[in-house]
Amino acid sequence: MKNTALILSFFLVLASCSSSEKCEECELENANDTIVKDTISSLDDALKAEKVETKSKEQQENLQKIEKKYGEQWDFCTCVVANDSINNAFEKSPSDKQAEKLMARWEHVELKCKEFLTQPNTTPEERAIHEKKVRKCLKNR
Repeated sequence: MKNTALILSFFLVLASCSSSEKCEECELENANDTIVKDTISSLDDALKAEKVETKSKEQQENLQKIEKKYGEQWDFCTCVVANDSINNAFEKSPSDKQAEKLMARWEHVELKCKEFLTQPNTTPEERAIHEKKVRKCLKNR
């Protein structure tokens, strides 16, 4: 659902951009360049602060399968912070060029967060636990 919203936001940004920019739009683009650079910088900082969490045997086996297919995976909080940063950058109405950079970064994050996407959260209890973990990650960044 979150990925769908991100993709829709991306296409909305592309549809709203025009080829003849006014000076105000140029200034907005320069401000958005700064936002994109800050987002990438914060993602890099998050990667450096990876935490190790204990996993069940089933989770470890699942991680091994995912890593065999997609390569080394990031921890939960790194994925949360990375996705949140990208979503925040998209909310700032980036230019087409910035949106392309963000989409490329999002694709990279998606490859590194496959395990994150396979975690169960179908019951109300699992969703509540998941939301609590997400809030904790965002609070600690």
